[in-house]
Amino acid sequence: LDDTKWLNWFIYMSIKKTANLLLNFALKRLAEVLGILVSLTGVILFLSLITYSPNDPNFIFPDNTKVENLMGFQGSFVSDLFFQSVGLIAYLIPFTLLFTGINILKTKDFFLFIENIFFTILYLIFGALFLAYYYSDTYALFVNGNSGFVGEYLNNTFLKSLILINDSIFFYILILIIIIFFLISINFKPKYLLLFFRDLIKKNNKIYTDKSEIINEYIPQDEIKNL
Repeated sequence: LDDTKWLNWFIYMSIKKTANLLLNFALKRLAEVLGILVSLTGVILFLSLITYSPNDPNFIFPDNTKVENLMGFQGSFVSDLFFQSVGLIAYLIPFTLLFTGINILKTKDFFLFIENIFFTILYLIFGALFLAYYYSDTYALFVNGNSGFVGEYLNNTFLKSLILINDSIFFYILILIIIIFFLISINFKPKYLLLFFRDLIKKNNKIYTDKSEIINEYIPQDEIKNL
């Protein structure tokens, strides 16, 4: 009887372990697929945005037949939607999606997408407000201007009164906020930047202990042979 219980327990644990392995394998593959799809979406959105034309069919003028957008009819609608809603700050979205997809591929973390979208919404809000207040007179886009209707709406709230306290200081504060949220949305790690500068300083401050080290680094070997 004891042997039977032990055998049943062993079979149960084997099945459980196999099921966990299969589940982990499936989740990792799904994460990889999601990462690839998110990155591809970023690339497609970038191509749609940079080839945007106000003459293409869109939500305001859907009857236009000639499509100049590289992504075709769908690209013209999507790019128009982003530009008319949040304005020029939409150019940052494809980079967030691209790096998010790459990081999902590396970490196999599904929740990374939700987290990065949250910070994307934040920098879009502050970016649209920034463009609406400081660059409302310079139109690069039709209808809703550089900031989109989101920026125009925010510029008519209490936030405008807050900026009016000292618009010179808030100019740099808003830029800093946008940069911070954007870097967080692409999972930028400050330690990588510090490591880069540290290696750069070490390279520039290299200490030579022997004359041959200087000769080998600054004079090609072929020239040394010729000499």
